[in-house]
Amino acid sequence: MSYFFPVSMAKLSGAGNTFVLVDARPGSQWVTEEPRIKISRAEFAKRICNPVTGVSTDGVLFIEKGSDGFDFDWDFYNSDGSTAEMCGNAARCAARFCYERLSDKTQFKFKTGAGLVTATLQDNGEVSVVMPQAQWIKKDIEILSMDGAKEKFSLVNTGVPHLVQKIKNLDQVSELLDMAREMRSHPTLAPSGANVTFYSEDKSGEIKAVTYERGVEDYTLACGTGAVAAAMVYADVTGLHDVKVAMPGGSMRVEFSKDDPHPLMTGPALLISEFKINLEVLK
Repeated sequence: MSYFFPVSMAKLSGAGNTFVLVDARPGSQWVTEEPRIKISRAEFAKRICNPVTGVSTDGVLFIEKGSDGFDFDWDFYNSDGSTAEMCGNAARCAARFCYERLSDKTQFKFKTGAGLVTATLQDNGEVSVVMPQAQWIKKDIEILSMDGAKEKFSLVNTGVPHLVQKIKNLDQVSELLDMAREMRSHPTLAPSGANVTFYSEDKSGEIKAVTYERGVEDYTLACGTGAVAAAMVYADVTGLHDVKVAMPGGSMRVEFSKDDPHPLMTGPALLISEFKINLEVLK
């Protein structure tokens, strides 16, 4: 008797933001074996992402056969089993995974909950992602916290909504954790809430940023849509169109064009391991 679920999965990192990727195309092992585990994909994600019995990761991405002219469709889950429309770091990891295991192409068009996402592998091993259209929801929003303090943010959507706030020094973020947790699901942002991204300027054209992410419910080492959101607000203030964003897990470059509302984000995507999971974890 085998104690292991016979589907090989891969763990990848996009600047420290980690994901499990699964080949879920017709004819794959996953499609054959998925009914055997008798749990939903959301529950599967929660168990695989668990830091003790799982592989301690931020999300799970199922790569499916492309529809409507796309190379691949994707089905994405956060570590708590919730879904997200888009994840920039996951897009880079998806491109690396597809190149390493599913295709010899170097550019992929993914169908996501936020629409078309195009990812291109670069010669240096990094991946460039044409992000969803970046949109301002409100440039200056004032939110009253439970302790009566008024917090000012910019509210943008870079595939998912982000509250963005500039702070003096990123060392402050540990002190801002409770506030970020409160703002993430503030009643004024109902029903879905928003990620919360803090940034500080390092020097001209370079910022540091960190994001409190929905679904993970904590700061993550990196967040692609958060990097774009922070760069977007910073670019609006400075007039710069090329911004380097350093997050705790690594750096990304975000470029804006006057002629295209879709930012270009470039950063690393690393294949960490391939593995199989014990069936007992999935019971």
